[in-house]
Amino acid sequence: MSKNLTTGGFINPQQLPLEQVCLEVAALLKVTLKQIERLELWPHQIWVKFVEGRGKFISYRRLPLWVEQGIAAINNCRDHSSLKLLAEALSVERDWYQDSNDSELLQQWDLTISLWRQAWGEKSQEITQEEEQLKPLRAHQQAASNWLQAWQQVLHFCSDCDSLNRLATEIEQQSHEFADLPEIMAALRQILQQRWLELSHTKVADAV
Repeated sequence: MSKNLTTGGFINPQQLPLEQVCLEVAALLKVTLKQIERLELWPHQIWVKFVEGRGKFISYRRLPLWVEQGIAAINNCRDHSSLKLLAEALSVERDWYQDSNDSELLQQWDLTISLWRQAWGEKSQEITQEEEQLKPLRAHQQAASNWLQAWQQVLHFCSDCDSLNRLATEIEQQSHEFADLPEIMAALRQILQQRWLELSHTKVADAV
């Protein structure tokens, strides 16, 4: 079953600003704040309890806040994968009132979808630009990872401390290319240290 903004976890009604919700509910219902006794933010609707005793359910989608929350969800996406997942929820939202005969509601909803579509397009373009800018860095990181793995294999077959010292010198010379990646350098130092300890223990055991 396709998920919408709430069931998909993109918007949590419990985290909506209650004061803003109250103001927008009052404006929608054309009542004063004093006429509202309390609001209850249910998972899919708002329960409005009036002072005179009656109550009424209101859809979150009737509030301007819902537009803002949708745009915020779009702006929270960090890659095309999360943006695509959100697009599936937005497509469910798009068809929410497809069977309604309320022309005013449909016009308002069309505007909401239009604003979301614009925000989604802008975010998609922004992510694409960021990914293009990051391509050289990611290629550099991948090259460093491959370099580290290759040396790890070489060090695994190193059989004595003298050979390890010679290899360490060569590694030091090559490592300048990746000196800007501290996690790679730290991993390399750990591998060298571990291999040194292994060979040292082997040497002591052979001497005994």
